[in-house]
Amino acid sequence: MQEHATDVYRMAAAIVGEADAADVTQETFVAAWQQLPSLRKPEAFTAWLRRICVNRSRNWLRGRARRGVAASPDVAEIRPEDRRPDFRVAVEARAVLEPAFERLTPDQRALLALHYGIGLSIADCADAVGVPVGTAKSRLSAGLTVLRRAIEPSDATTEAEAAT
Repeated sequence: MQEHATDVYRMAAAIVGEADAADVTQETFVAAWQQLPSLRKPEAFTAWLRRICVNRSRNWLRGRARRGVAASPDVAEIRPEDRRPDFRVAVEARAVLEPAFERLTPDQRALLALHYGIGLSIADCADAVGVPVGTAKSRLSAGLTVLRRAIEPSDATTEAEAAT
């Protein structure tokens, strides 16, 4: 557990957000412990654990959607020591990206977080999510399209800014 805890936490945080990452990490290790007898190839432990984390994260997102719980912590929850002028850019980016990220399906969110957030190859992402590489590529593309549309200013906003 000590060897993989940081990576599992980072993966969970990238998919479900930091507010829920500790819970998902704990669920991942509990599930791994319970399912350990089913691990056929000990050399594939890391990929196996990654898949458990992704599945737990997707289930967490689906459950959160059913419960109607807000997915993102409020910007006011940022620790005081992180509220420095140089931190403003990150806060502004977070304020734009988090609502856009919420529009993604759990699979798109997991794939984008694994590929762009953690830096896994598309093949490793596909393996972690349990889909063929081609499916992972199409879901990544669809997820990027959703993000672009959510982030781009609407035509009405652009016209209003041009008029001022």
